[in-house]
This record gives sequence, C-alpha cells and structure tokens, in this order.
Amino acid sequence: MKLFSAFQLALTSSLIFGASSVAPMRAQANDMFSSKVAAEQRAKELRCTGSFAMGKEWMPCKDFATYEKAVSKKP
Repeated sequence: MKLFSAFQLALTSSLIFGASSVAPMRAQANDMFSSKVAAEQRAKELRCTGSFAMGKEWMPCKDFATYEKAVSKKP
C-alpha cells in the first residue's frame, strides 16, 4: 500500500502545484503493465533499469522516484 500512497501524494501534488507535474502523471497511466517483463522493456526505453510492483501491476524502473525522474526528462 505504500506505493499507492506515493501515487496519491503525486496526484495531490500535481493538483496543488499546477500542470507542470501533470505530465508525469499522464505517463504513469500508460506505464502500468500486467507483466514484469513488459515493465522492464519499458524501463529500457526510459533509460532506467528494473521494475517494481504497483498493486497487481508492474511499473518500469527500480522504484517510483526513479520512474518519475525518467519520465520528466525531455526527449
């Protein structure tokens, strides 16, 4: 449940601090995978490593902080 709490915190922060932090939230919605392998493939695309569980799904990168950093980088 800690990861879900981090998600709630990120959502609340985006509402408080404005649209600049909404882009990572939109990316997150597209980066939830049913398999660890799919999340790790996406991690390669984001130039991070590993994956972590978010409830029953998987997300790319070793943890949520690393994921946020990866999706906030400009292409």
